[in-house]
Amino acid sequence: MSRGSQHIDGILDQYRKQVLRWNDQINLISRQDTADRLEGLIHQCRDGWDRLVASGVSGLVGASRLWYFDLGSGAGLPGLVWHIQMTAAGLPVRAWLVEPREKRAWFLERVARLVDSAPLHVLANRWGEIEKGALSDIISEPPPSHIVISLKALRLPDSAVLEGLAPFLESAENHPIRGDLATALLIARFYPPDQEWSEDLADELDIPPSGHLRSAPPYLFKSKGGSVLRPITTQGASLVLSEYRIQIS
Repeated sequence: MSRGSQHIDGILDQYRKQVLRWNDQINLISRQDTADRLEGLIHQCRDGWDRLVASGVSGLVGASRLWYFDLGSGAGLPGLVWHIQMTAAGLPVRAWLVEPREKRAWFLERVARLVDSAPLHVLANRWGEIEKGALSDIISEPPPSHIVISLKALRLPDSAVLEGLAPFLESAENHPIRGDLATALLIARFYPPDQEWSEDLADELDIPPSGHLRSAPPYLFKSKGGSVLRPITTQGASLVLSEYRIQIS
């Protein structure tokens, strides 16, 4: 077993204990067969990230500076799991778990302490209602080369996801750079394992075709289209992906 795998397993063992300890009070996941359901969800998350990296989508392995957001994080799935996997892979990540429900946000603050490497923040607010004043910790930082946003339970359309990202981009000291090196954005949604890509799905999630430009001054979001990354087994989950390049308009 590699040192990275040992690191992930060690933190996840502590995480399991916290979920099982607090689930009755906070209702983090189902109260029926909780331990088995938790194992299944952790497996889905780990498998999803592994397949995402293996696919080569958005060049994540070569990220020089990565921001990661998990929207509607709940019990921290996939947010905590993906953050651990990112750090174990040596990615330079700063992550935010976004959760408006007070008790679940409290739980996320608790389990975030299990991670002692890359920064992991909890935002107890709704995506799209986060103000620049709450982001003072990134004001002096340059923008990232890559951004990953995950959604496991929420079904926000891309337009709402992009709108909620604006305060973070505006808080960074410099805007995303121009041209081929503009910030790469990947949005990943968890769906049932049999999910297929379709025009109806693209319309539902407001995922534009490749080459389409979305303007949110001073930014341009250039779409690279959408796709579905299917799991290998029925125990996994499909990932509905949409990609963009962010640059100054």
